[in-house]
Amino acid sequence: MNLLKLERMDQKSVWYLYQPEGKGEFGEIVFHFASAAPSVAKTAPQDAGSRYGIKAAAKVAEFVEKKNLPLEYIQAWY
Repeated sequence: MNLLKLERMDQKSVWYLYQPEGKGEFGEIVFHFASAAPSVAKTAPQDAGSRYGIKAAAKVAEFVEKKNLPLEYIQAWY
């Protein structure tokens, strides 16, 4: 589970914070419009192996594709 929070947006990119399991420090995901690709800009310290960051990046790409950027989102998977 990730907690995602919209941090900022400008003409070039969208930044989201992600928090694995809703605990601890946040990592950062950035989606650059020019490259149409998300990346993990900062891995959350508790994100062993970037598993949570990769899933958060994919979700942010989906937000951009659907032109729906929620202020907060709880991402769950099973």
